[in-house]
Formats: sequence, structure tokens, C-alpha cells
Amino acid sequence: MSRPTGNLPTLNSSFIGRKPELAEVRRLLGSSRLLTLTGPGGVGKTRLAVEAGLRMRRAFPDGTWLVDLAAVDDATRLADAVAAGLGVEELSARGAKEQVRDFLADRLALVILDNCEHLRDGCAELVDHMLRSAPRLRVVATSRQPLEIAGEHVLTVEPLAFPDVDGAVALDAMSRCDAVALLIDRATAVQPSFALHSGNRDAVASLCARLDGLPLAIELAASRLRSLSVEQVVARLDDRFALLTRGNPLALSRQQTLRALIDWSYALCTEEQRLLWARLSVFPGEFDLDAVENVCGGPGVVPAAVVDLVDDLVARSVVVASLTSRGVRYRMLETIRQYGGEILAASGQECEVRRRHRDHYVRTAAELCERWCGPDQSDILTRLRLENINFEAAMDFSLAEPGEEEVALELVSALRYHWTLGGFLAAGHRRLEQVLRAAHHPTRARGDALWVAAWVALLVGQRDAAAARVEECEQLARDLDDEHLQAYGHLLRGTIGLFSGDLTSAGEQFDRGISLMRRCGDTAAVLWGSFQYSLVLSHTGDHAAAQERCEESIRLARRHGEEWAQGAAMWAQAFDRWRSGDVGGDLDGSAEAQARRALAMTPDANLVSTVLTVELLAWIAASRQRHEEAAALLGASAAMWESFGADIAAFGPDFAEHSAACRETVITHLGGPLFDTLFVDGRVHWQDLLTSGETGPADAGKPVLPDGPVLTRREGEVAGLIARGLTNKAIAAKLLLSRRTVEGHVARLFAKINVSNRAQVATWVTQNAHGRPEVTGGA
Repeated sequence: MSRPTGNLPTLNSSFIGRKPELAEVRRLLGSSRLLTLTGPGGVGKTRLAVEAGLRMRRAFPDGTWLVDLAAVDDATRLADAVAAGLGVEELSARGAKEQVRDFLADRLALVILDNCEHLRDGCAELVDHMLRSAPRLRVVATSRQPLEIAGEHVLTVEPLAFPDVDGAVALDAMSRCDAVALLIDRATAVQPSFALHSGNRDAVASLCARLDGLPLAIELAASRLRSLSVEQVVARLDDRFALLTRGNPLALSRQQTLRALIDWSYALCTEEQRLLWARLSVFPGEFDLDAVENVCGGPGVVPAAVVDLVDDLVARSVVVASLTSRGVRYRMLETIRQYGGEILAASGQECEVRRRHRDHYVRTAAELCERWCGPDQSDILTRLRLENINFEAAMDFSLAEPGEEEVALELVSALRYHWTLGGFLAAGHRRLEQVLRAAHHPTRARGDALWVAAWVALLVGQRDAAAARVEECEQLARDLDDEHLQAYGHLLRGTIGLFSGDLTSAGEQFDRGISLMRRCGDTAAVLWGSFQYSLVLSHTGDHAAAQERCEESIRLARRHGEEWAQGAAMWAQAFDRWRSGDVGGDLDGSAEAQARRALAMTPDANLVSTVLTVELLAWIAASRQRHEEAAALLGASAAMWESFGADIAAFGPDFAEHSAACRETVITHLGGPLFDTLFVDGRVHWQDLLTSGETGPADAGKPVLPDGPVLTRREGEVAGLIARGLTNKAIAAKLLLSRRTVEGHVARLFAKINVSNRAQVATWVTQNAHGRPEVTGGA
């Protein structure tokens, strides 16, 4: 699991001009923590912000992010949108605002909040909160007006410079004018033979001037140069602009000009292209071609023509295409999407197209859920994450339309792995409660939503809420005589018993639930229940039965190519081996080796499984007298627990006791000060700890000098800088770390190589760099 370092897109078209603005952005961010880029729609605020972010990535080693707020229509969901844009793992019932705060707290990072103007007050409040809680954070906001909060610097992004249509400008000078340069660049992309020459210079100057130098307007105009001359484009613009500004030519606004351009672009489309443009407006974010074919086909749009129509709209810059690891995905600029939405609403087709959008994503969620118990789990989680905003829109539609609540129940329960494993636990908790309040009919769909809601509530530590949902699910199962729901009720009762320490009841419930699930043919549920049942057996001291249950689960999971439950069973097996005293050194069958296998199989987004494995590795390290490693792992686990608002006590009293005993043992051996230093270091750098091999055995690929102690990459850097004579303060500045973090690395380094001062570190580095492992001096 790597520490996220941002999501700025790789732009597939050249960035034209804006050199003074880029320099000013850099200068202002050097003295201010909040910079707002203001200006009219289509002026290029987003593109300028992204380009500046790309060029300044080295100044922000902890990440540069772009968060698009255009699709957010409710200020109460701003924090959720920011959390999703940052890739924050929503794994608790805590608010997204607090999760964003914790995610950014110690980062030297840049966050670009795009399209703030429609929710300015809410954005201002959230930005102020982010800056107050993350002292090294820089924020660039794009908005049509300032946020007007303390400390804000404002840079107005002007339209691109265009030539004076009344002046005589040399061709070479004109081609260097930013607006003309942009037009030439985009025009030659669609019409390679296009060139600026004396015959079209006046028309080019007129076109750029009449478009006010707005980049979006110029790009849309350039897309027409594949089939029209510049003179023809200018002639067609005349009518459109006159229509929108005839009332008061002196009060021409850029918003009107942009709308005139969109009207013009729309008028140039064929009827099929116009229909598709309008129907695409139901997608609030990205979408793929399969979705377009399923949602937007129908009267007026022949399904077989969709591919060509999408290509036409991409060519006209109405739709933006991005090549991703999942193939090509599309999106519409928000202004263009809203324009299409108005057309769709006026057509009387909006409800039907939105229903088709909803139905497509309900089918998608159901199909992915059905495929879960197989070899494609990582791909499934990725797909679910990519379509999250479409799932949200589908759910909103179902909740808003009378009589459609039942479909919302189907969708919210089909997304069970998205909520529990994909990093959207908090969102899932909120959505499940919302849908269950709205849909009251005693149907099988409600039963499924009830047990999924209980599962989610247990993972966020709300045991009483989970018990209430299970009780209702059980009653519904009896009323419907539904054996499958009854089986889920037994499994969730077992989990509640396990987490509350009622092991006798838990074992009985798991046994009944697993037997029923086998009869129902639900392999995923059998695996889910079995690894939990093994924990009950382990807690009660029946280690042979626990191992047998784990082996059975692992074999079953492997037959299906399933990895998550296989990793969970490996973790349970490792826990049982450790609990029975089988630490086993570095042997392949040891508790530690099996725990590491479990960690390797855990999806990156699944922090619940990850933190339980890190806890177990800490207990194992302490049992093997590796107390420094155990302290760092305990710090890492503490950070992870806090990230989703839970702690190990939620998983039962036995686990809480093991964790407390480990901590006490490590403090006894290391002493409080050293423990605190190592604990804080693990807490701050827990992502690095997991990815650098710090938790692994001595040969886990970590940097190491010949025959000497194993050092992490960061410890090696610190050692080298100490050898060069740098102080802790200077090292902190060099590595962009806090001074306290550097002090932690230094303390660990001293302990590992058994030295007591910086001169001895320098000697050790020099000797080991030449292949001599001896250490001069001692503690």
C-alpha cells in the first residue's frame, strides 16, 4: 500500500501561453496558502491550475491533487467529494470533513479545488477548515468569484491575448499571440494542412477577437476547421453573437459569449449528435462507451451509430476522452453538460433517460457483485470506484422518484463490497441508513439491505445498531420463509458474538449459518463465515479445529480463484499459530510468514484487514524480541485505526487484550522515551512502513550495507546526511520532513547500528561504504 501522491491528469494536448500567469501562481503560492483563480467560464482556470500543479510537483512531495466539485449540487456533500477526490479511504461513520483533515494533517501537499463558484460559502468554510488543520497544505481554488476568507490571494485569469484587428501585425508576431497560437495548435490537430498566412490573417484575428480570447471557445471553433474555412466560421459566429447581445451590446458578458458559442456549436451538430449531447448530460462524471450505448440509444439515436457519434462529439470538444488503465473514458465539461441538460429537460425525455442511466448502473452493480467470488476482485473494486459518482446519481434518482425506492434497496446492497472493502465504508453506512428509511416494504431487497447495513455497522464499531438491523432481518426472513436471509442472520449473529466475546453463541450461529449457506450455494458467504468461525475456535483453544477450518477455507477460495477470503483465512491461521505459541522464526509455515502472505493478498483499499494484520505482526515481533519493530507497527496500526474511527476493541475483548499486552511488553523492554519515538515514527509513516519492507524479515528487499544491520530507505538517507555533517534541522529541510520525524529516524538508526553519537554514525557509514561492516564504538 503506497502513500498516495496525487491524481493530476497527464494532459494530452499542449499548454499554450500563460507564462506570466504560471510565474505568478508559483510566486503567490510561495507566500500564501490559499490562491483563488477567478475569471469567466471557459477562460482556462482549471487548465492553468493543473499545469501549475504539474510543474510544481517537486515542491509538494506529499502529493498534488485535483478535486472537481462541478458535480456537487449540495454543500453538505462537499467534504465527501473532496475525500473521494483525494482517495481517502472512507472506512468509518465519522464525517468526511474529519477524514479529510486527518488525511492532509501532516502533508506538504497541493490541493486544487475546481469549480467552487456554485457553492462558494460551503467551499469557503471547508477550505478554511482544511488550512487550519493542515499547516503545510496549499490550496488553489478555481471560481468565478473569490472565496473571501482570511489569507486568500486572488489571481484573475484573463482571456488569452488576441491581436488588434485594426492593426497591422506581422505574421510571425501574430502567430506568437497566445489566442492565435492556441487556434493554430488545435486546428492543425484536426486539419494538418491548416496554416496562418496573409490570406486568412484578418479572419484569424477577427475570430480570436470575437471569441474574446476564451480558450474553450477557441478550441470549439478550431474543431470546425476540419470542414470549414476560418472565414466561414467567422460568418457563422456573427449571427449567434448578435442574437444574444442585441439587447445591450455595451453590456456584453463573457458568460453570454460562452453560451453563444455553445449555442453555435450545438446548431452545427446533426440531429443525432444533438440528441446524444442532451442524453449524455445525465452522466454526472466519467462514463464509458458501454454506458453510452445502454443509456443513450433509442429513438433518434441508432445504437450502431453511437460509436461514431461519440467520436464526432469528441472531435468537436463537446466530449473529452481520456485513456486510462481501464480503457477510454469520457466526460463532458460542466458548462456543456448543463447546456445539454437544459435541452434534455425541454425535450420531455429527461425522466426516461435518467431511468435508463439508473437501470444500467443497477445492472452493473449486480453483475459485479455476482462475480465477486472469483479471480477478478481487484478489477471489480477498481470498477466500482470508477463508477461511484454514477452509482450515487442512480441512487438519488431512485430515492427521488415515487415508487422507485425498491430499486435503491437493490443497488445499495449490491454495492456491499464497494462499501466494505473498496474504501467507501462511511459512505456506505450513510447510504444504507438513508435507503432503509425511505423504503419500508417487507421485501427480500430490504432484507439484503438490512444484513449489509449490519455488516457495515459492525465494521465501524456500532454493535447495537448492527444487532437491531439483524433482528429485523431475521423477522423478515421468517415472514418470507427465506432460508438465504435466515443464513445471513445467523452469520451476523455469529459476528456480533465474536466481537462481543460471547464465543459459545458465536460458534453455534456460525455453524448454523455456514451449513445453510452451503445449502443455498453461496460460496462467498461460506468463506466469509468460515474464517470468522476459525477465530472462535482459536479463542476457545481448539487450535487443531481452527487450523483445519482455515485450510478448508483456503482450499475452497483457491478453487474459485478468490483472494480476499483466502487472505482473511491466512490471517486467521497466522493468528491461531501465534496464539498457540508457534512463532516459528522465519520458517515458511510460521505465524509470521503466513501473516505476510495474508498482507500481500489484501486489497490496498481494505484497511480493516490490513490493520488487523499489522496488529498481528506487531504481536509476533514482540514475541520474537523485535521490540523496536513492534513499536513502529503499533504506531502504524494506531494511525490506521484512527483513519476510520475504530479501534481493535470493536473486534472483541481478546484482540484488545493482546494489543494492550503487546504494548506493555514493548514499553517494558524499550523504555517509554524510545517507545514513544518509534511509535510516533510508525504512526506518521505507516504507508512507507508497509511498502518499504520495514515489517518484513531481514531479506525483504530493504536497503542494507554489506553484512550490516538492515536499514529502511529513509534511515539510509538520514545516515548519509549525518555523515555529511547535517544537523537534524537541516536533514528535515532536505528531506521535507518534520524535525520530530527526523529525530525518530535518528534514534532508530542509533539503536540499529549500536552507536551513541553522530561521529560514530559517520564512521560507520564510511567503513560500510567500503565493505567493512565493523562499527566503531558502542552505546
